[in-house]
Amino acid sequence: MAAYLTAQDHLSASTYNRRYAAVRSLIRWCQTQGYVGDDPLIGLERRTQPRSGPRALDPDQVEAALRGIRDVRDRALFWLIYDGGLRCREALAIDVDDIDWTERCIRVRGKGDRPREMFFSRRVAGYLDAYMKERGEPAHGPLFVTARKARNPRRADLTAEGYARLSYRQTDTLWKGYTPGWDLHQLRHTAISARAARGYTEVELKRFSGHSSLRSLEVYIAHNRESAKRKAREWERREGGDL
Repeated sequence: MAAYLTAQDHLSASTYNRRYAAVRSLIRWCQTQGYVGDDPLIGLERRTQPRSGPRALDPDQVEAALRGIRDVRDRALFWLIYDGGLRCREALAIDVDDIDWTERCIRVRGKGDRPREMFFSRRVAGYLDAYMKERGEPAHGPLFVTARKARNPRRADLTAEGYARLSYRQTDTLWKGYTPGWDLHQLRHTAISARAARGYTEVELKRFSGHSSLRSLEVYIAHNRESAKRKAREWERREGGDL
């Protein structure tokens, strides 16, 4: 096993560390089963990975791409993800019953099945309303569904009319068709970074993004140039300007 990891030394740190973790997990299992005594990985460690900033895009470019979407369903879906900083899978898991139209609020099932509320804008409310009207205003079932009825209705997550819940792969393909090949997850990164630049506190960002710890948000704050500039100007005004 040590020889295997040594042979992976030419790989990037992230790839090497994934393989190291897999081998480490296998060794621990072998030790609990009594197949291995001493640790064969003594002297081998994970490789250091430099932390990079979030893969955020220019918000103006993102919003220009979103404004160009004409399909009623896709426009509602991608604006909702951006408006709420949602993970794509969180948006796709939403059911019609999860929406509180009066409060403009959606109950979201986050990572690790942690629930939270997402409050959406009037713009998104209008897009969702148009999409619901196009679908005949269903009261139950998946919110975002395919344009065609499911071929295998016994296994799919269906509406009463037989339409399946939209999948991540389908959504990713749609998003790349509307953009220059941007990664779908960059939509969420951009939404969080934009709010960090506009003065959201760490606690507010944590609630907005659904991250389980404040430490997860360090990358959005530490690498946010606009946020740093705003703080510097606030300090300058507080101190009375140039001396």
